Amino acid sequence: MNNLPQIFFNNSELYQNKTLFGFKINSNWEHLSWKDTKDLVLNISSALHEIGVKKNDKISIIADNSYKWCAIDLATISLGAITVPGYTTSNEEEISYLLSHSETSIVFVNGKLLSLILNILPNLNKIKHVICIDNTNSSKFKKFNIGFYTFNELITLGSKSDVKSNIIQHFVSKIDENDVVSIIYTSGTSNKPKGVMLTHKSIISNIVGARELVSEIKIKDHKFLSIIPLSHAYEHTAGFFLPIFIGAEIYFNENRDQIVNDLLSVKPTLMTAVPRLYEVLYKKINNQLLIKSKFSQKLFEKTITFGTKKYKKIKLSFLEEVQNIILDKLVRKNFQKKFGGNLQAFISGGAALNEQVGLFFQSLGINILQGYGQTECSPLISCNPINNIKIDTVGVVIKGLQVKISNQNEILVKGSSLMKGYWKDKKNTDKVLVNGWLHTGDLGSIDNDGYLKISGRVNEMIVNSGGENIAPVPIENLLLAYDEIEQVMIYGHNRPFLVAIIIPTETSLSDNENILKENLQNILNDVNKDLSQTKKIRKFIFSNKAFSTDNSQLTPTLKIRRHVIATYYKDEINNLYKKSFF
Repeated sequence: MNNLPQIFFNNSELYQNKTLFGFKINSNWEHLSWKDTKDLVLNISSALHEIGVKKNDKISIIADNSYKWCAIDLATISLGAITVPGYTTSNEEEISYLLSHSETSIVFVNGKLLSLILNILPNLNKIKHVICIDNTNSSKFKKFNIGFYTFNELITLGSKSDVKSNIIQHFVSKIDENDVVSIIYTSGTSNKPKGVMLTHKSIISNIVGARELVSEIKIKDHKFLSIIPLSHAYEHTAGFFLPIFIGAEIYFNENRDQIVNDLLSVKPTLMTAVPRLYEVLYKKINNQLLIKSKFSQKLFEKTITFGTKKYKKIKLSFLEEVQNIILDKLVRKNFQKKFGGNLQAFISGGAALNEQVGLFFQSLGINILQGYGQTECSPLISCNPINNIKIDTVGVVIKGLQVKISNQNEILVKGSSLMKGYWKDKKNTDKVLVNGWLHTGDLGSIDNDGYLKISGRVNEMIVNSGGENIAPVPIENLLLAYDEIEQVMIYGHNRPFLVAIIIPTETSLSDNENILKENLQNILNDVNKDLSQTKKIRKFIFSNKAFSTDNSQLTPTLKIRRHVIATYYKDEINNLYKKSFF
């Protein structure tokens, strides 16, 4: 099997009536079998063929996670066309750039985005058809001479088509492993997003590497809970194609506020998410603990203490061993039940995981596997093996890839998972792909056991006025460990010292302003005492305006856009330095 549709169609014959997708309708879980998914994919493929889709055509999906999203993706690539995922949280400018730059000819969207698409259509001359996934009708597209279908209309067209299953299979058989399967745009944290061209070979190679990690978890039937947007390379590979590859079930979370409830009802074995979601979960659990009895709080603290000692291989006394066994039943077992009882691991990727958060879950009996990847690598590069976790690392390099550290401490990657290049961007392709090695832009090291550790990003490094390099993320993670702080960004480029932009939690914001300032200053003092002089945070500002995708201060994958935040708080930051005597 040298292409992704082949894998899907083969497995759909193998698993037939087994559940592939779980999704909610009116708050109740519904299921779609492999066979029914195959029929849906064939109908969509037939319809797309009827409206003129050909090999290498670009088809964009800008919609919320759903079984329809996945079926559209499979149908697109079955024709040899190329999927271009987009984020529903993107603004007009971002979506316009994606559709224009990729030369998209057909776009699938949620109904809530129809007005946005209408607004930008005058600037998009390549769009031929718009298809609304949730069946919202619109006659306004007629004035643009654009074909418009609801999802149901498309399915009806496909079911009546003369294009048969064997014809679609013929298209599938003609797909080469080196053909581009998707163009996934980078998050654009520091500049214009780049379109990463991933091939069937690169994604399949990545899946094979990821499967080895999953195979260490001795469970026959895996269930995945999908939370991250499928537009993200991480979820696209690890949360969609990997489950397809191993015959697992995929359940879609529709609301992040319902994650805990969904864990309880779905009882997944694996969940992939970005660190930010685990941090939110961590703080929620700690806040809930505050209203528990003193006895319950003490039991929880003991569990964390003993779990931490176990993780750090610190020998427990006989009495502590006995207590720890009791705590397994009283605390850890009940804690695990709150996540469904079958959860083998949280998988964290997309950004650095706060070590304290990882240690918290680990101590309570929930494995959290921090991994590392880049869209340019399809995306997984390394991950912690479940049987030998090092929380402060991103694990060992997966099969099919080589990693080395340059003289400048940059992480370089080579292997079959690498991208074909950036779409219409030879300059940047040649810049990052040198002699077969991908220059990741990330700084890191490899320990004696072969575990990779990330120390920062080349373009995120703060170079102070003294010429010293400071990685902001480790310092930010120290601050985020405090319950009073929701979000934070460290600043200090070309400045004599570091300052912080702090977004306190809602609970903290309800305090008197002077009390809040005093509490935040005490936190800084606590953090600073373990930092070198150059890494100490001298001053701070705080705001009740959270970093978000709506104000473009977060990427769709919840990474902070440092240049946007720095520009927004430019005057306040300048005042901090004006007032300083340093």
